[in-house]
Amino acid sequence: MAKDKTMCSGCHDDYYNRTQDGGCWMFAAAKVVERMSVGTWQNPPYIWTPRKVLSCRTVQGSSLIKKDDPRVVKDDVAAEEWAARTR
Repeated sequence: MAKDKTMCSGCHDDYYNRTQDGGCWMFAAAKVVERMSVGTWQNPPYIWTPRKVLSCRTVQGSSLIKKDDPRVVKDDVAAEEWAARTR
């Protein structure tokens, strides 16, 4: 998937695409990556549900985490095992 400015929609820094000549200064160096959005109110474990986003994306009230984060599991069974280990 090729990056484009539509991927900036909803990003905290998207403000700069609308107000500055050339748009956001981070767009040129950004790469398309797989991340999972986790709200600040959610508790681990997190079941991996990825989406394609830009590497520079920031969203208030949530974090974008990588698949190799130790709190990420692949399915419900793994989530139960993770919960049992951390009790």
